[in-house]
Amino acid sequence: MAFRLLWLIFLTCFLSCFSAIRAGAQPSTDLRKDKVFFQKKRNEFGLWLRQNQLDRIFRADSVAVSARKVTLFLRPAFDSKRACDSIQCAWTKLEQGNKRVNGQFFHERLLHKWAFLSEVPPGQAEVVVRCHDPAHFLAKVYSREGKVPVEQRSIRDGTVVDVSTPSSLQGVNTGDNKFMVPNKKVSTVCGNARRYLTNFYKMKGTPILWRAKVDTSYTTYDEFVLEVTHLNYEICPDGFFEYHRIYVKGLQKGNDVELSWEFQGKYGSGIIFPPRKNDYKDMDLRYKSNLEEYQKRLFKKLTDYLRQ
Repeated sequence: MAFRLLWLIFLTCFLSCFSAIRAGAQPSTDLRKDKVFFQKKRNEFGLWLRQNQLDRIFRADSVAVSARKVTLFLRPAFDSKRACDSIQCAWTKLEQGNKRVNGQFFHERLLHKWAFLSEVPPGQAEVVVRCHDPAHFLAKVYSREGKVPVEQRSIRDGTVVDVSTPSSLQGVNTGDNKFMVPNKKVSTVCGNARRYLTNFYKMKGTPILWRAKVDTSYTTYDEFVLEVTHLNYEICPDGFFEYHRIYVKGLQKGNDVELSWEFQGKYGSGIIFPPRKNDYKDMDLRYKSNLEEYQKRLFKKLTDYLRQ
């Protein structure tokens, strides 16, 4: 009897702890409660800018948090009379260059990176690029109904200076990250890609206890986001828990479909339970070569499958 009583007490305590951990992993409905966390991610965004040679153009200046949105403010990396002209020129070149090389505009990449680091849906993230107040140049980037528009205001002509910019962002993907699927509809291609990636991940997990959790709740006819947690030894050789996030976008071009993608990963430590998502760190800053090699192999498999 005593043994059974002790066992029931232990089981009750275990389930209570488990419930508390699971409850703690749920995102807050009011983002203002996580303001300290977002401030830390501003610093991480600054490291990402530096890694991609963008820190000589932009600096992560500040973060504003409301109940449903977290906004990152980017300012020129230096103060001068030509700061507005420089950042406007750099913005134009980066928009065009990133679209040409990586299949997406620079402003889309900024928003996706900020949402990824902040661990919020794109609809709750916002990036504002501006020079001094009053801003002679301002670009406001946000997500609405699956699209990423940019509201831009330029008072100057933007032709008085020339700024050296990286031709592409290293943090996107190495090699090609877009390809053409002939004679298909965009909805069919995106649906097939989502099913393939879901099946690829769903049998993975950790050596004990955990099966991979796959979330494809953000899905439209021409794009989707796939988030996977509870992973081990996929990218990180050190056995950390891993969180993968894949954004896939399709574009109908006549009878063909152009498919582009973006792969990002985070890692975090844990003993029995994986860490909360906001305990993860960006793989770009420690396991960049491992991440690039993994995504190259993964999307080689995906493209081979879609060509069948």
